[in-house]
Amino acid sequence: MGLRSYLLSPWGLLLLGLAIVHFIRRRPDNYWLFVIVFLGPLGAIIYLAVEALPDIGLLGQSFKVFPRRKRIRELEAAIRDNPSAGNYEELGDLYMDDGKIQLARPAFDKAIAARADTLDPFYRRGVCAIQLGDAAAALPDLERVVGKEPDYDFQRAAGLLAHGYAQTRRPDKKKKPRRSSGR
Repeated sequence: MGLRSYLLSPWGLLLLGLAIVHFIRRRPDNYWLFVIVFLGPLGAIIYLAVEALPDIGLLGQSFKVFPRRKRIRELEAAIRDNPSAGNYEELGDLYMDDGKIQLARPAFDKAIAARADTLDPFYRRGVCAIQLGDAAAALPDLERVVGKEPDYDFQRAAGLLAHGYAQTRRPDKKKKPRRSSGR
């Protein structure tokens, strides 16, 4: 009676259900299914501790929306007191992360007006322009970035520049293919 009640208790069945649902969604190694089924609730506890517990750390990214919005409000207040380029740059980054591209672009404009010696605000303003569908406005910024550092952002800047050329239909900027020696 003790073993049967252990295997069929509501809590044991709940643990088995959670473990099997997680197994189906994540598809880890197949031996985990044998651990869950043959060891019952104990196997489910082992599986959940080893495989599902580390996944809880991934949930943290989903809940970072509230601190970002709080930081945006703090920066907006700080800019009233100290309109520095760094504050505008950080505000533009936060707006981009929050999906507010229309607000990010003017923030990068103000950061560039205050200090035009770093490439990052130019690159980010170019990305905003591309995302807003204004490829012609993005070209000067991206040309500046790629001209100074061709592999900026793991060559994404060069790719966005090529995308901008394609969007504006500027065939004069297409690169000719390289020929290999072949010998």
